[in-house]
Amino acid sequence: MAIELTAEEKITIVEQHLKTVLYNEYNAELSLIEANAVSTPNQSTIDSTNAQLKDIAAQKNLLQRELDSLAPETPASN
Repeated sequence: MAIELTAEEKITIVEQHLKTVLYNEYNAELSLIEANAVSTPNQSTIDSTNAQLKDIAAQKNLLQRELDSLAPETPASN
């Protein structure tokens, strides 16, 4: 017996992942603001956070492409 996920179920999962990535992005943005707010910013922390934001952007792009690839499988609503 083979059980497969429907396109709608896959979309829901991808959207959950995307939401987690968006939480991570906002958290990193806040961390960057905090890192820059101190009297002597730690450049290593700033660089690390900027690297995280680049990774997050790549993750968002990948997840969006996955959503786009699943969209044609869903029936059009009228």
